[in-house]
Amino acid sequence: MKLEQVELLHVRRRLAHPFRISLGAIAAREFVVLRGQADGLTVYGEANIDARPFYASETVGTVWEMISEVLLPMVLGKSFDSIEDVCRTWHSIRGHEYAKAAVEHLYWDLLGKERGEPIQQLLGGQGETVEVGTSHSIGSNPQEFIADIESALEEGIRRIKIKVQPGWDDQPLKLIREHFGDITLMADANAAYLPEHVDHLASLDQFDMLMLEQPLPPFDLVYHKELASRIKTPLCLDEGAHDLPMVENAVTFDACQIVNIKVGRVGGLSEAKLIHDWCHARQIPLWCGRRTGSGISMASELALATLPGFKFPTDHGIELIQETMDHFVHIDQFELSDAFARIPTGPGIGVEVDDTMLDELAIRRMVIKPSSA
Repeated sequence: MKLEQVELLHVRRRLAHPFRISLGAIAAREFVVLRGQADGLTVYGEANIDARPFYASETVGTVWEMISEVLLPMVLGKSFDSIEDVCRTWHSIRGHEYAKAAVEHLYWDLLGKERGEPIQQLLGGQGETVEVGTSHSIGSNPQEFIADIESALEEGIRRIKIKVQPGWDDQPLKLIREHFGDITLMADANAAYLPEHVDHLASLDQFDMLMLEQPLPPFDLVYHKELASRIKTPLCLDEGAHDLPMVENAVTFDACQIVNIKVGRVGGLSEAKLIHDWCHARQIPLWCGRRTGSGISMASELALATLPGFKFPTDHGIELIQETMDHFVHIDQFELSDAFARIPTGPGIGVEVDDTMLDELAIRRMVIKPSSA
């Protein structure tokens, strides 16, 4: 495998509806798409990160600089026999997981297209579809909040996730239970709570949830362990499941019972597969999270979710139901039906990219070649 050049495209995409989590609200997404050339093939990668340090410490700006100034100069024009060889190239580079994941993604797409195999097959996944759920933002209008969930249920969605924070948790959960009864329900705090909230968090047991996702700060395993000992609702790590060693520590320390894998957050599909294999061998259930971006990242995330350790619906339903605007990877390629998304079967990422629309949406572009290293 050898990449001849890579073009970075800074994309801004409006959301159909503003989305609010405990960290704030966003009305548009900015992320970085990579478009590479290799022996007549066009391959893609994506860093579905934010314009500011919102969910993670990385941003569009840091990803852009790290990819263009550090990662691509280390790999462009060089031949690699495997994805592992690519990743070993930057083992000495600390952090910058979203940047690494985006560059690694180019090679997964390239390997699949060279072999004529989809990423799902390269990973060892099975199945034609993956069940998806929806994620619903923090809202001040209870009627609109309920209407949003009702719309998802009417589309066949069977797992509802709501975002929570101090002051917006037991009220919406009670409202949902009163309105919809015994639906499959979970809550995601995005690390909004502090150790002083442990008693309150334990009281959320009354709502009989599938899981409570990342209630406390990402690296605070001590209080996650304490909460886990006082709550019946299973705890899930998201931001805290930073890499395999962190997952090993959390599980061994009894700080969680479920793990959410986001491909970009852990540094790419290779690390995601390692986490999956370790958890699956120990019967720790997994599910695949989602950072809103394009169908480029969505395709590989859904492929990952076909591995046997993924037991719960993914977070991809909101994009498939409420179409975000300006798609350059058309949503109908995923064929959502009764809460199940179809896994793309074409070589590599498996979906067709509308390069004309991608070019129109790019607000900044840069071409990197081996000679520019």
